[in-house]
Amino acid sequence: LGLSCGEASEQREREADRAWTDPSMSEAKETITKESLAKALASRIEKLEQCIVVDTSGGCGSAFELYLVTEAFAGVPLLERHRMVQKALKKELEQIHALSMKTWTPAQWEKKKAKLPKELLESKSSK
Repeated sequence: LGLSCGEASEQREREADRAWTDPSMSEAKETITKESLAKALASRIEKLEQCIVVDTSGGCGSAFELYLVTEAFAGVPLLERHRMVQKALKKELEQIHALSMKTWTPAQWEKKKAKLPKELLESKSSK
Protein backbone atom coordinates (compact mmCIF):
# COMPACT_ATOMS: atom_id res chain seq x y z
CA LEU A 1 0.00 0.00 0.00
CA GLY A 2 1.04 3.60 -0.50
CA LEU A 3 2.73 5.73 2.08
CA SER A 4 1.34 8.91 3.54
CA CYS A 5 3.09 12.16 2.69
CA GLY A 6 4.90 12.13 6.04
CA GLU A 7 5.94 8.49 5.65
CA ALA A 8 7.21 9.19 2.14
CA SER A 9 9.28 12.11 3.43
CA GLU A 10 10.72 9.95 6.21
CA GLN A 11 11.59 7.24 3.71
CA ARG A 12 13.42 9.76 1.49
CA GLU A 13 15.29 11.08 4.56
CA ARG A 14 16.39 7.54 5.50
CA GLU A 15 17.56 6.95 1.91
CA ALA A 16 19.45 10.25 1.94
CA ASP A 17 21.09 9.39 5.28
CA ARG A 18 22.04 5.95 4.01
CA ALA A 19 23.44 7.46 0.80
CA TRP A 20 25.53 9.83 2.93
CA THR A 21 27.08 7.04 4.99
CA ASP A 22 27.14 4.26 2.37
CA PRO A 23 29.33 5.11 -0.66
CA SER A 24 27.86 2.20 -2.61
CA MET A 25 24.48 3.95 -2.74
CA SER A 26 23.78 6.35 -5.53
CA GLU A 27 22.91 9.98 -4.94
CA ALA A 28 19.68 10.60 -3.02
CA LYS A 29 16.61 11.03 -5.20
CA GLU A 30 15.16 14.47 -5.76
CA THR A 31 11.54 15.11 -4.86
CA ILE A 32 9.21 14.82 -7.83
CA THR A 33 7.37 18.07 -8.63
CA LYS A 34 4.46 18.67 -10.95
CA GLU A 35 6.84 20.64 -13.19
CA SER A 36 9.41 17.83 -13.39
CA LEU A 37 6.64 15.31 -14.06
CA ALA A 38 5.13 17.48 -16.83
CA LYS A 39 8.57 17.86 -18.43
CA ALA A 40 9.18 14.09 -18.31
CA LEU A 41 5.78 13.36 -19.84
CA ALA A 42 6.21 15.96 -22.60
CA SER A 43 9.54 14.46 -23.61
CA ARG A 44 8.43 10.80 -23.43
CA ILE A 45 4.87 10.67 -24.77
CA GLU A 46 4.48 11.18 -28.50
CA LYS A 47 2.59 14.26 -29.68
CA LEU A 48 1.33 15.22 -26.23
CA GLU A 49 -1.15 18.06 -26.81
CA GLN A 50 -2.27 18.65 -23.22
CA CYS A 51 -0.47 17.79 -20.04
CA ILE A 52 -2.07 18.85 -16.77
CA VAL A 53 -0.31 17.66 -13.62
CA VAL A 54 -1.86 18.24 -10.20
CA ASP A 55 0.13 17.56 -7.03
CA THR A 56 -2.37 16.01 -4.60
CA SER A 57 0.26 15.20 -1.97
CA GLY A 58 0.43 18.61 -0.36
CA GLY A 59 3.83 19.30 -1.89
CA CYS A 60 5.87 16.25 -0.88
CA GLY A 61 5.77 14.76 -4.39
CA SER A 62 4.19 11.42 -3.57
CA ALA A 63 0.74 11.75 -5.19
CA PHE A 64 -0.40 13.22 -8.50
CA GLU A 65 -3.34 13.49 -10.90
CA LEU A 66 -2.59 13.53 -14.64
CA TYR A 67 -4.75 14.76 -17.51
CA LEU A 68 -3.06 13.76 -20.76
CA VAL A 69 -4.22 14.31 -24.33
CA THR A 70 -2.55 12.85 -27.40
CA GLU A 71 -3.58 11.34 -30.71
CA ALA A 72 -1.32 8.40 -29.74
CA PHE A 73 -4.20 7.22 -27.51
CA ALA A 74 -6.59 6.84 -30.48
CA GLY A 75 -7.79 3.26 -30.81
CA VAL A 76 -5.86 2.21 -27.69
CA PRO A 77 -7.86 0.62 -24.83
CA LEU A 78 -7.86 2.50 -21.50
CA LEU A 79 -5.72 -0.07 -19.68
CA GLU A 80 -3.08 0.06 -22.41
CA ARG A 81 -3.08 3.88 -22.31
CA HIS A 82 -2.33 3.74 -18.59
CA ARG A 83 0.43 1.21 -19.22
CA MET A 84 1.94 3.59 -21.80
CA VAL A 85 2.04 6.36 -19.19
CA GLN A 86 3.41 4.05 -16.49
CA LYS A 87 6.17 2.92 -18.86
CA ALA A 88 7.02 6.55 -19.66
CA LEU A 89 7.24 7.32 -15.93
CA LYS A 90 9.00 4.14 -14.81
CA LYS A 91 11.82 6.03 -13.06
CA GLU A 92 9.50 8.54 -11.37
CA LEU A 93 7.06 5.84 -10.20
CA GLU A 94 9.76 4.53 -7.87
CA GLN A 95 9.00 7.62 -5.72
CA ILE A 96 5.32 8.24 -6.48
CA HIS A 97 2.89 6.44 -4.19
CA ALA A 98 -0.42 7.47 -5.77
CA LEU A 99 -1.12 8.30 -9.40
CA SER A 100 -4.51 9.00 -10.94
CA MET A 101 -4.77 9.66 -14.66
CA LYS A 102 -7.15 10.66 -17.39
CA THR A 103 -5.83 9.66 -20.80
CA TRP A 104 -7.81 11.15 -23.67
CA THR A 105 -7.63 11.62 -27.41
CA PRO A 106 -8.05 15.19 -28.72
CA ALA A 107 -11.71 14.40 -29.62
CA GLN A 108 -12.38 13.12 -26.09
CA TRP A 109 -10.65 16.20 -24.64
CA GLU A 110 -12.95 18.52 -26.59
CA LYS A 111 -16.00 16.77 -25.13
CA LYS A 112 -14.71 16.56 -21.54
CA LYS A 113 -12.79 19.77 -20.93
CA ALA A 114 -15.94 21.86 -20.42
CA LYS A 115 -16.77 19.71 -17.38
CA LEU A 116 -13.36 20.21 -15.74
CA PRO A 117 -12.90 22.86 -13.03
CA LYS A 118 -11.78 26.21 -14.46
CA GLU A 119 -8.84 26.33 -12.00
CA LEU A 120 -7.56 23.05 -13.41
CA LEU A 121 -7.50 24.39 -16.95
CA GLU A 122 -5.79 27.60 -15.84
CA SER A 123 -3.02 25.70 -14.05
CA LYS A 124 -2.22 23.37 -16.92
CA SER A 125 1.21 22.65 -18.31
CA SER A 126 0.59 22.28 -22.01
CA LYS A 127 2.99 21.47 -24.80
